[in-house]
Amino acid sequence: MTKFQSKRVLVHAAHQEVYHFLSDFRNFKDLMPPQIVDWQADEDSCSFTIQGMASLAMRIREKVPFQNIHIAAEGDNPIDYTLDCSVEPGQENSSLVEIVFVAELNPFLKMVASAPLQNLVDMLADKLEEIFSAGSK
Repeated sequence: MTKFQSKRVLVHAAHQEVYHFLSDFRNFKDLMPPQIVDWQADEDSCSFTIQGMASLAMRIREKVPFQNIHIAAEGDNPIDYTLDCSVEPGQENSSLVEIVFVAELNPFLKMVASAPLQNLVDMLADKLEEIFSAGSK
């Protein structure tokens, strides 16, 4: 398994608020890059297409209240993967968030997909920080 870990970001909102945001896939649309198309989501699952590449589906498998959301691949995905969103209380109405993507990649996919997957987890963390900093949540 190959692990891609975002940097820890400081989000300007209480950890309960950030946890609730990340616990609902309908909110993830605002975190996704422009190459994500055909986005469909309900609270616990989503599906989408990476433009010019693959279609993916995910489901929230486990929630540890106000700490972690464990997401796993669902259905016919080209790779097996999990995504964990960890939320910790920070100081003065803030949170520390880290996103970890773990995938089963063959050597070729690891070579080709490592940079884009690392960019994805970093971008998700950055967008989350941006959404709450801008007060647009």
